[in-house]
Amino acid sequence: MKKKILFLVLAAVLVGFTSNALAETVTVEYWNLFGGGDAEFMDAIVEEFNAAHQNIEVDVTRLEWEEYYTKLKTATASGNGPDIAISHVTRVKELADEGLIVSLNELGKNVGINWNEYNENILSGAEIDGQIYAVPLDTHPLVLYYNKELLAEADLLTEDGKPEMDGTFKDFLAKLKSDSSAKYPMTNWTKLTAEGHYRVWWSLYNQLGGSPVVTEGTLTLDKAKAVEAIEYMQDLYDKEYSPLHSEYMENVNLFRNGEAASLLTGVWITGTLEATEDLDFGVIPMPQIFDNRSVWGDSHTLVLPFARNVDETKREAALTFAKWATDNGELWAKAGHIPSKKTITEKESFRNMPYRMDYVKAADYVTFDSAGSDTWGIRTEMTTALSKVWNGQITPAEAVEEAGQGIERLLSR
Repeated sequence: MKKKILFLVLAAVLVGFTSNALAETVTVEYWNLFGGGDAEFMDAIVEEFNAAHQNIEVDVTRLEWEEYYTKLKTATASGNGPDIAISHVTRVKELADEGLIVSLNELGKNVGINWNEYNENILSGAEIDGQIYAVPLDTHPLVLYYNKELLAEADLLTEDGKPEMDGTFKDFLAKLKSDSSAKYPMTNWTKLTAEGHYRVWWSLYNQLGGSPVVTEGTLTLDKAKAVEAIEYMQDLYDKEYSPLHSEYMENVNLFRNGEAASLLTGVWITGTLEATEDLDFGVIPMPQIFDNRSVWGDSHTLVLPFARNVDETKREAALTFAKWATDNGELWAKAGHIPSKKTITEKESFRNMPYRMDYVKAADYVTFDSAGSDTWGIRTEMTTALSKVWNGQITPAEAVEEAGQGIERLLSR
């Protein structure tokens, strides 16, 4: 009898041990580069995910923007990369070309990811030669915020609170300058050598139908359209429709303080504006100025870094987190970003959020400037050339020639 009892006790202990082993928590190392409000919203998403998944623990490592991609690439190449990481969609091709991230077509199916649920335009940025290398979390394009009181002063506000733009966009800005109390009709990020200039230029260049800057390693920039886009921007500054040399938060605060009637910047600032006391504002997609609705934008995506020794359990857990984050995209939309999944933008919880439905269509207008490892170098060359135009050092035509030469040097390395 004693032997039987001892056997039963041992069996129970073994069963308990086995159950605990099977239920052992999988820790997923997650790297991102979010700061400010974005960091707070992402931390809340991770916290909710961890609470809802007893057997998965997502552990966040946050790196500074300036060092993020260098550290991500170095760590992954040395076999010490995270299990999952954030990548801008304009970096996905670069990471894929260097063999630092893996294709998700089949892996995604294993955790129930349905790629058909994603906005086609956003998903296209993560697809290379038929292979999907990232789970898109959002897109964040330029949009136009406007001060309703200042537009009303100039009789430019419709009964439903939208901007009245019967003429050209410059006509709209001219009327704001003459008929409102705003110091500036518009403000945007115009610090010299900063990327704000490039984003506006890229939007205008693509609205003109400009060809890709680079195609298969060859410069294919449409120089005439590139010049036309710069000339349009230069006229905005010459007529003092928008101030030059403004730091990013300086131009945001010009709008928040009522000194600028409109603000051209990314959707990520929505939360900041919502928290601004006594600011009665609205928002629309960037206006169509030329032939189509194209606009600069990027996208935060979740990628699986290459691993020498693959842990399938961790990999599945990491993608489970990616799926959950996009399935609950309305949580991330609180930061202002446009969710990547059509199923989220159709949810009542998203549609009831203020302002988001006013610019959600901009997701369809985004034109990504992905050019592999050359993307960010191209941005730098163009931004440097634009800054020289605003300083009166060179003409728009000379700027395009100079940028083109710089890009060709970049391609020849």
